[in-house]
Amino acid sequence: MTTARRAYENNPRLTSFEIGQAIGRSRQAVDAYIIADLRASTELEMDLKIFRMHRINIPQERIAKRLGAIQRTVSKHLEKMPALAIILNTDLSKGFTVPQVAEKHGWTEPMLWSLALESKEDLQRFKELNWGLRTWDLWNWNDCDKRFGDDWPGRIPAQMIAHILYYFSDQNDLLFDPMAGGGVVADTCLAFNRKCWSFDMDDRPDTRPEIEPCFWDITNLKWPIKGKTKPDLIIFDPPYFKKQSNNYDFDGISGLSKEKYLEFLENFFALAHSNAKKSIQMAFINADWRDFQNTPAKNETRVNSILINDYLRILDQSGWQETHIFQAPLSSERFKANVVSAMQKKKIIGVTSRYVIISKKK
Repeated sequence: MTTARRAYENNPRLTSFEIGQAIGRSRQAVDAYIIADLRASTELEMDLKIFRMHRINIPQERIAKRLGAIQRTVSKHLEKMPALAIILNTDLSKGFTVPQVAEKHGWTEPMLWSLALESKEDLQRFKELNWGLRTWDLWNWNDCDKRFGDDWPGRIPAQMIAHILYYFSDQNDLLFDPMAGGGVVADTCLAFNRKCWSFDMDDRPDTRPEIEPCFWDITNLKWPIKGKTKPDLIIFDPPYFKKQSNNYDFDGISGLSKEKYLEFLENFFALAHSNAKKSIQMAFINADWRDFQNTPAKNETRVNSILINDYLRILDQSGWQETHIFQAPLSSERFKANVVSAMQKKKIIGVTSRYVIISKKK
């Protein structure tokens, strides 16, 4: 029956009769031993993908295209969503924790948080997630919350995204995430009842169906959102200049020259400006870059660096006006003790500066 199982997994549209003919078994035998459990497993997998995408308001026609299904199939799966939610909410009401229920039913934690936190205000969501709310313009976390987003180069804290959502959007607002990476923004939007359309050059339809494929051609930038719908907030967290460049795709922007990197950002800001509604806000997340390796602080030059005033300059040139600048420093723990000791002896100053720059269209 291994052959039958493999045949069904490769093509779920095959009937029991067709598989039985191929392996010399009756349709009843195929149904009894293999197909029933595999079909249920496949149906549940599709349920979860559709639930995740629907929950952040991806239109049904885009869900169907993304999953290679017809829209009627998507609609049928969506009809089962209330019943699925009842099953999980029942377990939660019995005192089981979100991680326990998620593991039991094969859900991701962000998907289950979207149910567990339903109808709650944002402040209550912060409390349930055990996240303190920062009131000032310094957002500092020791680590990323591993419940949100994949293990990814340049992974950012979900707590940071939650703060952006809290202060600069309302529940049911639509977020646009043009370089989604490990999916932190989409996961946080699930937990905070925001709609989210995410795009990334790495296509992972099985594990991240909500992140649609998009390659930002630096020579010909095109806006991936079709139709009249425009987002309320853009969260733009591109790969930082030179940081983690060895871990990104070779044709990503992190490895560009300083001039080309800033040119790409300026072109993206201009494209976003021309495709956004008048009331749009953009949260741009990036870090300082200084070529400090083996260079004492007093000998550093400005030639090879990219600092916050560079970002502010190109934002202004592209039609954006900053309204808030938050310091959200990178963890200094990435420097090992022996490295820190050597830097101190050589009078080298490292870089932990990172910013969240909030801008509005001028």
